[in-house]
Amino acid sequence: MNEFNFKSLGETIRSIIVKLEITQKELADGICSQSQISKIEKGEISPYIDTLLKIALKLGINPNYFINIIKKEQYEFITNSKNKVREYTKKKDYLEVKRLVTILEKHQAFKNLEEKQFICWHKGIYLYYLEKDSSKALEKLEEALNLKNSIQATDQDIQIMNSIGIILGEENQWEQAKMAFFHAVQIFKDSLSPMDITILVKLYYNLSKVFYKLQQSKEALEITNKGIELAIENESNYLLGELLYQKGLILADTGDISKGLDYLHQASSIFTIYKNEKYLNITQDKILLYRKDSYLQKVENIY
Repeated sequence: MNEFNFKSLGETIRSIIVKLEITQKELADGICSQSQISKIEKGEISPYIDTLLKIALKLGINPNYFINIIKKEQYEFITNSKNKVREYTKKKDYLEVKRLVTILEKHQAFKNLEEKQFICWHKGIYLYYLEKDSSKALEKLEEALNLKNSIQATDQDIQIMNSIGIILGEENQWEQAKMAFFHAVQIFKDSLSPMDITILVKLYYNLSKVFYKLQQSKEALEITNKGIELAIENESNYLLGELLYQKGLILADTGDISKGLDYLHQASSIFTIYKNEKYLNITQDKILLYRKDSYLQKVENIY
């Protein structure tokens, strides 16, 4: 590790100390000497891992934050840049994704293997949506999966697998998409380290959609329920509206229109709260459609 990284760590610790309005002596108490804290702040020494952990705990900071600052130069820049690319990917603004990726690929901060994998991953995404070339896109995503030096799969690896499944689905290769999502779910569950639970929620949602397209309603409903339960257990609203919508759709299409409408109304409420106009409109259209179907069924039963 080079001097720059430890200087960044020291500057970060100093900034937190100032914001918390505590002294070096107060931070050092029960951990190390005040002079050691001073040297850490100046980037003159590298702290022992147990010292760094104790400092992080005392400051109320996730230790991984400090470790990443040590490991990666310009950590804040990398994190913010990645978040921006993910934001535009979520918005489906693939021209902006391409523009950002092209710039970041040349930046020195993105020469680490993890960042190279991130760039390659998003190249695969914009290649598909801008050039409509699924073969080239999938080839690029497989290349991204091979850009790693860890034995276990990382969060980023599993998200790349998710992207592969999505593109296979877009190409109506539903069985291959199902296998891709199942594989990603299994790797997530087998991981020995904690992972971002929203990734598993996303995989369940996408897998449910595949089962729905394959007209395997029982399996689709089972996977949807797993996603809903996982989101609720973790007090997360991530994709909860979409999962409730999916459950309503499955129930209504399999004949239980009343229950299906209940879940569609729940989804509508979430989309309203989060001002998700696109999904709100889609959900409300479905509610009107199933209400009409329900009414026609009642009329038929009368006669």
